[in-house]
Formats: sequence, C-alpha cells, structure tokens
Amino acid sequence: MISVSDALRIISEEAKPIGKEKREILLCNGLVLAEDILSKDSLPPFDKSAMDGYAVRSSDTKSITAEDPRGFKVKGVIKAGQWCTESIKRGEAYKIMTGAPIPIEADCVIEVEKVKTEGDIVYLYNEVKKDNHVIKFGEEIQPGDMVVKKGTEIRPAEIGIFASLGYKTVEIYKPPVVGLIITGDELVDIDKNIGKGKIRNSNEYAITSMIRSLGLEVASFGIVKDEKDVLKKVIEEALEKTDIVITSGGASAGDYDFVETILKEIGADIKFDSVAIKPGKPISFAVFKGKFFFSLPGNPLSAISTFEQFIEPVCNKVLGKNEYMKEEFSVILGEDFKVRKGRLKLLYVKLVKKDDKYYAYNIGSQSSNKLTTISKANGVLIVPEDYTEMKAGETIQGRLIFK
Repeated sequence: MISVSDALRIISEEAKPIGKEKREILLCNGLVLAEDILSKDSLPPFDKSAMDGYAVRSSDTKSITAEDPRGFKVKGVIKAGQWCTESIKRGEAYKIMTGAPIPIEADCVIEVEKVKTEGDIVYLYNEVKKDNHVIKFGEEIQPGDMVVKKGTEIRPAEIGIFASLGYKTVEIYKPPVVGLIITGDELVDIDKNIGKGKIRNSNEYAITSMIRSLGLEVASFGIVKDEKDVLKKVIEEALEKTDIVITSGGASAGDYDFVETILKEIGADIKFDSVAIKPGKPISFAVFKGKFFFSLPGNPLSAISTFEQFIEPVCNKVLGKNEYMKEEFSVILGEDFKVRKGRLKLLYVKLVKKDDKYYAYNIGSQSSNKLTTISKANGVLIVPEDYTEMKAGETIQGRLIFK
C-alpha cells in the first residue's frame, strides 16, 4: 500500500498526451490546443467606429461650445460592412454605425446622443478629440502576433478568435477514449427488477457521466460476470480498442476478484495495487503498451471518490491540460467533525461560501456503499492520517467536486 502523494506522483509521471489531430473549430470546445495560433491579419483590418454617431474631422471641431454650436452637412450613412470611397471635406460629416469603416480624412466620431439634426445638417455642441471612439487599424492584433498559446483550453471565446483569424481547423491534443468495464454477478441493469442478492448497476452510469463531464468519449463494455476467462477476454479487448481502461469491482483480494491476476498474466506493469486512502483503498493502476489501466472498488462512493481523486487528473493531463489537478483551498469547519485515525480520508461535506470563505458542514454517513452521501455533497475535506477530531472554526484543506 502506498501513500496518496506517491500514487499521484506515479500517475503523473506516466500520463501524457496520446497524440495530436486537426479538428474543425466547432468540435474543439473543452479540448486543448496543441499549436500556437498566430495572426494572419491585422485586427481590426481598418479604422472603425466604436459606436453609432457621426464621423468628422477633429480639426473642424476646434472651438465648438454649447453656446456656439456648429453645423456639419451630412453626406450619407455608412453601415457596418460598407466602404466609403469619398474623402470627407471641411464642414462635412457622415452618419456612421458601430463597426463601420471610418471615411477617408475623418479621424473621430461623436456619439449620436450628443448632437442634434435638422434635415441634412448635424449640429455639434462640443469639441471632439482626434481618435475619439475610433478603433484603430491593427489595434488589437498585428500579423504574426501570438494570439492563443499552445496548451490553452479551448472555450467559446477561443473559437471566436480562431474564426476571426480565418482558422477553420486547429490542432488539438487527441482526447482519449475511455473503456469502462463493470464486474459483479450481483449486478443487473437499471431497467431490471431487483431479485434476491441482486443490485442495480449504478456505477456504470455514474462513472460514464464523470468521464463525459471531462469531454471524453466512453466505450462501455457493460456488466461482466465474475468469471476469470470472460473478464480477461473483455479486458484484452478494451485495451486494444481504447486508451484508458477502467474496471469497477474485482479490485480486492476475494476469491472472485480476478483483475490483478489478469493484469499479471497479460504482462501489464502494475504500478500500485492499493493506496492509503479512505474511501478507496483497493485502487490499482497499471500500464500496458502505453495504455493506462485503473481498477476501482465496486462500492459506489469508493468508485466515484477514487475516480475524482486519481483518474480525473490523468484524463486532464492526457488531454494536454497544464492545470490538471483540482484546486485545493482552505476550508473553515462550520461544526465539529469526528473521524477515525488511520489512512488519509476524503470527507464529503456541504461547502457554503460566506464573505469569500468556504465553511464545511456534515452531511451524514461516509460509508463507502452509500451513493446518497455524495449526492448531498459539493465538496470534500482532505483529512490527514493522524486526525481524530476536528473542531468548529479550525481550518483544513478541501476542494470542490464535480462540475
């Protein structure tokens, strides 16, 4: 049995992106950019108006005051997408819309709210400075500028930038396909009635949801009976077809827990087979021909907890994310907590934010077979091995869970 920190270190050293591929930008949301994006153009590609108003020459507005307004002849209207080919002359103005190109010789815009119009004459009541409400050519981006760096997680904003620069496709770190195997003779699918000694297969649905929340594809191999030859065949198939394989159940040392034996038989490199953590001690991690294999406990809370603690960081790192671990922060205990001395404990709690500080409150039983426990929680406390009591007002490390 190894420590949590050693387990995370081992996983981190092994995990790496599995490759790169080009994708259309609308298929890249949540993925990670694998190339630097440089600008091909200047943005904006021309001087343009920052608002609706009137384009004039700033030199024509000298000495204008509210007591001594000045009229300008409106030569026309310039809408966004139009281009004015005529130069503006002394005493002239163009009505201009937000985003429209500034006419030749004009160098400022006055807001429509600050003028009055009579027919084709617009009256200005104050002097206007050069470049007022003008977005200058190349002000935002110049050709060759680094716009989005490799390693950036792609959001709608980045997709908009790619489009504005003319990138129809970009190179991303290839997202892994995760194979999921659920073991146990006691399991039936969720649309079946519960018979004697049977329970419904909740882990497949909970873990699938967690995988998909990371933006990854799941290949489910369904429920596999506790028969060694059958399970071995499915594990080999999953390792062939997917990049990360997860089993739930069969990870302990019982007579029908075959996962570790199978991994040894196929020649997998088992990095560890138990971790000093509660819940989730019987988690194992192995590497086989560049593929990652995790065997999670079958108890629902343990399965979800170990996925969130160990597998989510691996998936994030394989996706190419620089920040692949969830942020930990200080949490103030809102009430007393009692825990058993021993392994590092993940204590699921309700976190309430008050005045930019998080306070933790008990949600009841932490038994590893109770899925309802984690449904009440939005956070977890990371309790060191030697803690037995924690008093209200004390501070401990914690983090938010799920998305």
